[in-house]
Amino acid sequence: MDLVARRVTVNVIEYCTEEVERQGHDIYTIDGIERVGWMLNAWAYALGKDDERPFMGHAIQLGRLIEPDINLHGIRTVGVRVGGRGCPQPERILPQLTLLWEQRDILTPLEFYKAFEEVHPFVDGNGRTGKVLLNWLNGTLTQPIFPPGNLWGREIRNP
Repeated sequence: MDLVARRVTVNVIEYCTEEVERQGHDIYTIDGIERVGWMLNAWAYALGKDDERPFMGHAIQLGRLIEPDINLHGIRTVGVRVGGRGCPQPERILPQLTLLWEQRDILTPLEFYKAFEEVHPFVDGNGRTGKVLLNWLNGTLTQPIFPPGNLWGREIRNP
């Protein structure tokens, strides 16, 4: 492995590890280690398709890779709450995702990321999935970026 490939690998591993830790998982336990591995699997999937623009099927596959047990069946069929906010009901997810993907090319990667997070299509792993999509759309899969911490108008621990 050459020096550039090694640096890319380290960047991605550090990013995924930091994101899993930001999500509140202890990266020194099996739970956290598994989630880092799952996110790395999703990242490798995106890197393997880096020459394509992501589409909704890719997002669903990323969600399954990031939380393989909880998101086994793809889009959630139950209600969820995030930070006290109710997310769209299950019957609204597919129409909202379809509209979001139709707007993909007119939204900035950050706007897309924010809208994806607001739809919250999976039971768990939405933040990790969204960050893979953000970097895929942004062309930064090999040098990943985090969204700003105040994207929703207030500072949050897990941007």
